[in-house]
Amino acid sequence: MEIKVRDFLGANFETEDAIVLRNYIKQNIDNKIILDFSDINKVSTLFLCCLFTDLINEEGRDYIVSHVNVKNLSNSTDYRRVVLGTAF
Repeated sequence: MEIKVRDFLGANFETEDAIVLRNYIKQNIDNKIILDFSDINKVSTLFLCCLFTDLINEEGRDYIVSHVNVKNLSNSTDYRRVVLGTAF
């Protein structure tokens, strides 16, 4: 299942909108999900934390990494820091 984030949340989404996306992911987590961040310049690290932290705490890091992927994210380093828990 592919979710185009801009279409789902709109062009001017806020950090709090991560909760809406996270709830949708939770409802569909049994399917592999691809979050498409095309047409979005930069996604804040805080947005990524709000989106993934609860998912990781509830399902486990390995499960989330294997079920939720991203593409067209301009700041993929921030994504790896949040999801993989790495500093580099």
